[in-house]
Amino acid sequence: MIKKIIAGVFILFILLLFMGGDDGGNTPTDIDITEWKPVMEGTDREYQAQSMGIYETLAFSGFEKASVKVTDEYVLMAYEQPPVHSEVDALLSWFYMMGAAAELAPHTEQTIIRMYSDDVALYEIEAYTSDVQEILDYEMELDEFRSRVTVRALM
Repeated sequence: MIKKIIAGVFILFILLLFMGGDDGGNTPTDIDITEWKPVMEGTDREYQAQSMGIYETLAFSGFEKASVKVTDEYVLMAYEQPPVHSEVDALLSWFYMMGAAAELAPHTEQTIIRMYSDDVALYEIEAYTSDVQEILDYEMELDEFRSRVTVRALM
């Protein structure tokens, strides 16, 4: 049973990686990864507590080199990928991060994750916050959610 679940998640990860994406025209670019500050520069005062809450959730899970920014429109999470045992670990991390962002900043329109390794951008993952909330509330099927998530290679 466990092997089937892991195999299913692995297949989902592969599909997510090769889904394509858009031109990235409206994604935020204001990430300074030289110091990995928990809350990104320029975060409005009203959203600093939400940004810090999301960062603390990530840090508690082992993502200490991370930075978060919450705005009216989006939650942006950038993080240095710790060593993983498989690609499934990265996929599960993305789902965990999306869930934390949707729970702690439900007013936003998008959830954006940028994954780095040795300070080099690897992937950007985008999902609508409402879609993440629906999958968390079991109101959307996993296949439909997968089709709505955009994964873009940045390397």
